[in-house]
Parts: sequence; structure tokens; C-alpha cells
Amino acid sequence: MIIAFEQAAVEDLQQRAASDSRETCASGLVAPAGYRGGVARYVVREMKPVPESAYLSRTTTGATLSPGYCVELANCARAAGLGVVLAHTHTGDGALQRFSALDDRGEESLKHYFERRVAGQYHVAVMFTKQGGQCRQLGSPDLARLQVVGKDLRWLHDKPAATSSLPPRFARQVLAFGPSVQQTLGSLRVAIVGSGGTGAFVATELAYLGVTDFLLVDPDVVDESNLNRLVGATPDDIGKAKVEMTARWIKSVNPNAKCHEAMADVVDEQVASMLLDSDFIFLCTDSHASRAVVNQIAYQFLIPCIDIGVAIHTANGVVNHVVGRMQMLSSGLPCLACAGWIDPNQVRLEMMSSEQRRRDPYVNGEGVPQPAVISLNGAVSSVAITTFLSAVAAIPSSARMVHYDAMRGSMRPTVMIPDPDCIVCSTAGALARGETWSLPTRHHVSD
Repeated sequence: MIIAFEQAAVEDLQQRAASDSRETCASGLVAPAGYRGGVARYVVREMKPVPESAYLSRTTTGATLSPGYCVELANCARAAGLGVVLAHTHTGDGALQRFSALDDRGEESLKHYFERRVAGQYHVAVMFTKQGGQCRQLGSPDLARLQVVGKDLRWLHDKPAATSSLPPRFARQVLAFGPSVQQTLGSLRVAIVGSGGTGAFVATELAYLGVTDFLLVDPDVVDESNLNRLVGATPDDIGKAKVEMTARWIKSVNPNAKCHEAMADVVDEQVASMLLDSDFIFLCTDSHASRAVVNQIAYQFLIPCIDIGVAIHTANGVVNHVVGRMQMLSSGLPCLACAGWIDPNQVRLEMMSSEQRRRDPYVNGEGVPQPAVISLNGAVSSVAITTFLSAVAAIPSSARMVHYDAMRGSMRPTVMIPDPDCIVCSTAGALARGETWSLPTRHHVSD
């Protein structure tokens, strides 16, 4: 099992493990969130410390919750149709870094209680220390994989990296990041939605970095106008699927890479669901509908994403505005809806079939092709890849949203506060709802 937690909640409990001499308990709810590599994945939401009044006892070596609090938690979980998460800390510098025998005994009665009161749900036990943590199904001896998702993506208590077999081609990167980072890059499955100008750059740089498992999603074929900016494309690729061309290019960089190609539109329900089997997503389209779908996946399923956009504005044949944007979408960070980058009316239009667009009196025609230049795509895409490295490999960079002004030759990080009532990235909205909420996808396609 994989259990994904919001980074802010994990860091709060780790800080309490470091600073409080007594054990701290917390509780939350857990929702199913699909599968990753055939392994069931769950997301945790609304993780909060237990109020002092809910403890029967609380010492340096243990804590006991009141029956009344457990009843309240069970009622809340049952009403939501979700499972229960119970967490506690092991305190101090010398804390036991695993579940204790006392933890095992305490979970037995809790397991039976919550299985009776909240039947048919998956219940989770978690233990956090100053820097680590473990999780498992409540009352089970088998550990689950604990994933922490926020401005960073990391795992707690994974097995040490096997560094002896790293290929020599990565020697210079290992000098910079260390062998465990290279191991992490090789273990990730990265989805790239959009195999156009920025998507081709992203695929290329990830392949060179050592990512070996890709999901490529794009409904289009290569045409002659793409050849000015589609890295890896040649005139022989005209008429071929963009995902096919990108996969061939990735494998030319690294023959051991696996590429899963979907020549399809991510706004369709069955295609969007394919993204749930990924660790990280790059959103490289100019479609508002695709942005709406992937934006919600990032928060609803706690799968971090980076959105990339480049725009060139001209007037009377003169370039007057060249801008780019890179924004990471993940728990604790503002989403595209907060930032105002999704036009609801444009989403409605793009979700229509061709026949529906023909019949709609408010549709004035198809979109007009926009200017595109390879160097501008490359500049913003490279910043996005560096942010990805910061998120998964702990490179010391805090920027998660960057704006590029090519006219001034500047890149500046931007900080934005998420909307606390956002329908996508807040607890009142889709955040960590998993499979219990629907995605804004197109369910049926008919022309």
C-alpha cells in the first residue's frame, strides 16, 4: 500500500516529535486514490492534532485517547464514507524509529473498534519521529509506503538506494546530487501531458537526467509547422503521432526507457484516469480544459504537477510582449484556479465535441494558431525541470512559481497565497478527496 500525506501535516507532527517531550496524537480521514504500479494508493485529508481534552493519558512513552473522541472520529468517518487515520509521535533525538510493541498492542483494540463502527473502509496507523515515520494498515504488521506531498515529493523509510549499479553516464550528476537522488529519478513514473514545444523539451531533459518511465499523452500528429520547435522531430515525422515521435526521441537518449503512449485527449475520463498511475505530472498544453482536469488531479489525488506556459504577443508585425510561466501545483501551493489561469467559458467550449461546437450559437470559430519559438520554450521548460529536481531531489531552491519576461531578460519567483475556499485546492474543495469526488472530465465523446 501507498499512503500519501500532505507535507504540512507531516512536518507539523515531526516538529512536535522534536519539541514536545510527550507523545502527540493526531487523526484524519483516508480515501482511496487509485493504483500506482499495481499497488493500491490512498490519500489522507484533514489531519489534525488531537485536542488536549481528548487524552486519557499522555506521557513520554505513550498516549491514550478517550472513548468519546474515538466515537466522534468514527461518526465523522462513517458520514464521509472514508477510513480513519490515527497518528502518534515518538519523541526526542533517541526516538524509536519504528512502531513499538506497545503500539502493536494498542492498535489491536482500535482495529476491532473502527472495523465495527466504520465497516468496509481502510484504516491507517502512522508513527512520526523528528525526521522519519512509518505507516501501516491499522493493526497490521506490514508496512505501507509513506509518501509526503507538498512543495516537495518525498518518501519516508524507503530502502537505502542501491548505488553500485548506477551507470557511468550519470557520474557528473551523482557528484552534484549524490547517488540516492539518481536512484530516485530512476524510480519515478512521470506523465507529460502535451508533446508539443514545451513537452518535447521536458521529455528530453528528463531522459537525460535518468527518468526511465514515461506516460505520454497528446491527441495530435506532427505537422510541418511543428518542425521549428519540436525537439527530436524531423520531416519524416510529419503525419505521425506526437507521442510516438517523443517516445522514439526519449529512447534514442536512453534505450532502457519505458514509454507508455496515449494518442488521446486528457479531458476524456478514461485518459485522465491513466495519470493516477504516475508520481509526477508535467502539464504542457495550451488548452484550458486540459489544465482544469490535470489541475484538479494534482490536488484531489496528491500527485504533484508542474504547469508550463509561454506566450508571444505581437501587434502590426512587431513583438511587444514575450512571457513565460512555470507553476507547481501541489498541496499547500495555489492552484491554477486561484491564479486565474483557467477560463471557465473556454473550458466549456473545449469540452464540446465538434458537433456540439457547430450547434452552439456562442462559438465563433476554432482557435487561431499562436506564435511559438523554440528558445523561449526551452528557457521556461528548463526552469520547470530545475523546480522538479528541487521538489524530488532536495536541490536547495524554494521557487515553485516563476515568471519569465524575455523582453527584460528577467526571471522572478512569485509567491501567492492559496484561496482558503478554493473549490480545487482547499479542504472545502477537492483537496485529498481521492476517488470520492468526480473529475471535471468529458465522459462521452460523439461527433
